[in-house]
Amino acid sequence: MAERIPKEFIDHLLEKVNIVDVIGGYVKLEKKGNDYWARCPFHNEKTSSFSVSESKQFYHCFGCGAHGNAIGFIMEHANKTYVEAIEEIANLAGVEVPRSKESNEKFEARKTIQDALEDAKKLFEDNLKKSKQAISYLQNRNISGTTSKLFGIGYSIDNFQNLSKTLRKNYSEQNLIDAGLLVRKEKNSYDKFRNRIMFPIYDVGGRVIAFGGRDISNSNSNSNNTSIPKYMNSPETNLFSKKKVLYNLHLAKTEKISKDFLFIVEGYMDVVALNQAGIKNVVATLGTAVTTENLEQCFKYTKEIICCFDGDKAGQDAAWKGVNNIMSIFKDGNEINFIFFPDGKDPDDIVNNGGKDLWHKYTKDKISIEDYIHKKLSSEINLNSAAGKTQYLKKVDALLKPLRAPIFRKMLHQSLFLKVNPENSASKYDNKTNKSKTSAKIANTPLQRAILILLHHPSIKIDYDLLEDKRIAHNSGIKLIKEIVSNIRDNNSTNMGRILESFRDNENDYKTLEKISIMKLANLEWPDKEFNACLCLSIKNYLQERLDNADPQNLNEFSNIQKEIHSIKEKSKNY
Repeated sequence: MAERIPKEFIDHLLEKVNIVDVIGGYVKLEKKGNDYWARCPFHNEKTSSFSVSESKQFYHCFGCGAHGNAIGFIMEHANKTYVEAIEEIANLAGVEVPRSKESNEKFEARKTIQDALEDAKKLFEDNLKKSKQAISYLQNRNISGTTSKLFGIGYSIDNFQNLSKTLRKNYSEQNLIDAGLLVRKEKNSYDKFRNRIMFPIYDVGGRVIAFGGRDISNSNSNSNNTSIPKYMNSPETNLFSKKKVLYNLHLAKTEKISKDFLFIVEGYMDVVALNQAGIKNVVATLGTAVTTENLEQCFKYTKEIICCFDGDKAGQDAAWKGVNNIMSIFKDGNEINFIFFPDGKDPDDIVNNGGKDLWHKYTKDKISIEDYIHKKLSSEINLNSAAGKTQYLKKVDALLKPLRAPIFRKMLHQSLFLKVNPENSASKYDNKTNKSKTSAKIANTPLQRAILILLHHPSIKIDYDLLEDKRIAHNSGIKLIKEIVSNIRDNNSTNMGRILESFRDNENDYKTLEKISIMKLANLEWPDKEFNACLCLSIKNYLQERLDNADPQNLNEFSNIQKEIHSIKEKSKNY
């Protein structure tokens, strides 16, 4: 696309505009020193690691590594094409983009489709106001007028030419076919959507790019009539590809809670009903399994995805496709979990029957990706034999092969290995360990072990009197533990991957934690007691070292240290 707009113009444009003004239109920037800083818009964080350099006209995030110029920022943040990003910057600068004839024709064609879809949306909304049948349907589904207006819900009347006759005043037949609004059969064309509740589908910028229609004809309730699909989407167009779009992402991404997690459900009505019930961090796929593109889009705005599926075979198949699709795009610090609804229930039914409280009751028991993978594979393989376990581990290796998140890959591999070999350390099955013919490293010091326990069990109860004990305050291990505890508290870091990811910009601490994270840790019945016992032992070791170096003839000092050792030994008995 770059060659369609003269390079000289692009260079001139980047000289004319200030990247601070461009990014400042999307993100609140604060000047510190020579640069501007903000919380990164590409990943969730509590502190500002996103830097914009006015002198370099370049942005860089020290947390996730995102970087580029003003054009690249708009492409990534607003999900726009290269040409669209240049157009936006040119509008900001008040200059016109020079175009070749071919480029201008394509731009005008896309703009015509966009305008036709917007006009169709207005027509469908007007139709809804006049249709008792459509209004009654929405009322029976407990959808309010306010909610309908928020989502731009409309109605396509039961007529083959209604939209065609209305919009043909401003658009050609081919325009409307290109927009996916008309269907041509032989020499005639007719409205694609008829007698359907219409759901506009928006891009992340909030522009209509397609429609989904829910049939409300009486014939649909007749089980013998299978010719009319219940739901119908627009066809693929220059603006719309269903595998690349998530319904409601344009609204969900603006919700504060979405930074923590997003629900992915399977239908428009589920999203609408959940939103009306106050659950607004929710998006829906468009009749497909969760695609790689869907997941990539979500992770731009959240750190955790919760996929919600029916518990039937179709739901299980969709979930497994999602697992496979996420492997190539998953990053350390991301998280994905699953929820399966029983007895034919779907999100729409749940919130209509019990509102937000019932929804939270169903969604609190989410299934982690490692548990789901194990459940799926173990249902297909006999794990009571060595051959079955071998087959299982081969499938795990094949599944994880595309995964480019080194920490998460290691943790996931170890977790899945332990599920079939609970008596062994997962590290023994790690490829590098196998090659070296050595067993997994173990924590050599009490504080290494304490850190390892904290990484595996971030929610343990900590005796802060021990953690703040002045006798070990100077210890670098204690300082690192305090940083981890602070991170868990401030950033809600609920797993090892997230904790390690938060230390990525501190090379020394990151390498230390990465080494400790792969050390062997047996299953602990009381991890909090074990953790606090490690702190006690660290204090005792410090005191013992003082005692060893003390002058035996200084009876007062010698006696006091012995009393302190006795005291910490007594306290350690609590753990």
